[in-house]
Amino acid sequence: MLNVDESALFDALFTANICPMYYVEVLADLKLENPGKRTCEKVVSDLAAKTPVMRAYPNVIHTSLCLLELFGSPIEMRGAPVLAQGTPVRREGRVGVFYQESAEAKAFGRWQRREFLQLEHEFASQWRAQLKSTDHAALAKLAKSALRINAEPKNLEDAYALAKEVVHGKGQQALTLKTAYALLGLPHEYFAQIQERWKRQYQPVEEYAPYMAHCLLVDVFFHITVDKKLISPSRASNKIDLSYLYYLPFAQIFVSNDKLHRRVSPLFLQPEQLFIGGQELKDDLKALDAYYSKLPGNELAQGLFHVAARPPNDDLFLTTRLWKTLGHPVEPPRASPPEGPLSAYLLDRVRKLEEGAKSGVRETFEPSELRDPHEVSIQRLIPTKRGKWQLLPKDLTASKAE
Repeated sequence: MLNVDESALFDALFTANICPMYYVEVLADLKLENPGKRTCEKVVSDLAAKTPVMRAYPNVIHTSLCLLELFGSPIEMRGAPVLAQGTPVRREGRVGVFYQESAEAKAFGRWQRREFLQLEHEFASQWRAQLKSTDHAALAKLAKSALRINAEPKNLEDAYALAKEVVHGKGQQALTLKTAYALLGLPHEYFAQIQERWKRQYQPVEEYAPYMAHCLLVDVFFHITVDKKLISPSRASNKIDLSYLYYLPFAQIFVSNDKLHRRVSPLFLQPEQLFIGGQELKDDLKALDAYYSKLPGNELAQGLFHVAARPPNDDLFLTTRLWKTLGHPVEPPRASPPEGPLSAYLLDRVRKLEEGAKSGVRETFEPSELRDPHEVSIQRLIPTKRGKWQLLPKDLTASKAE
């Protein structure tokens, strides 16, 4: 696990997709049976204190995305988080989107201060109890029977090929849709309406709802491997661990130290995506910590998000190689934009975008306008310091928009 200084560098150099499962797992630590020397509240507050704050985006939960897709709203799977609560605004012929501080971000702020609502304690208890009581082996047999899976895979690769054949196969499409809806836990009251809509178009499920098909592929693979004990049915958290793969379409790099993730994720990654071991990244961030710590004090006073806006142009660093692989420039721009007038202009645009979002005036926007807006403002509270690092300039007392 990253320490707080390494976490600050990660936040400066990477954009993080915060999966809903992460919030659930962190919250569930409130009811750890053996937290060690620290209290459960201290465990959670320490995790919250290391969670990225500047460039972290909470992804919309997969069930909501599947439901939207089934009702006809395409889900873009382009390696970027899908955000909720955005308010589109048209101003001076330009389209912008304003995002208020998310409920998840507010929760992490509370958790850092060890302020936990009773509801959160109750949720943690219920989640732990549910995790223990789930019979994955029985569910796997039920899923195999429902999908009429008779083949016997010998390894993970065979299991993935079989799962893909089941999900992408051209036969039994109505059964595939119904099973996907049930396995993913989508609200039953909408199924008849969704089924009728699908019948009118009658496309293969993978074409009609490609994101839902991806989530179904993860679930079918899990049940096949659990049934054959290629993945242990007795380890209760395996299903939660594999659920992180629902969000692969919204990331370019998957970072994990989890053994199951190491074994399984390469099967699901697209050619342009990368898997990086958590320890590899931690070692690199430790080296970067030493590198940036040697910078002069007057440079560091400008804030980590300025001095570490890009990694050093040195391929000895893993982060630098990742940036180059993904096509991001590591060289600073030849001419820095002027401060003062430009900063005032940008701040004015942010303020006017917020005013437009809160005015109550609503317009109709074309999907293409919202897919690539002229400007985006994300409201959030940011600490000026984390660990040893000054995140923002010392003369800046508060900021909540980026």
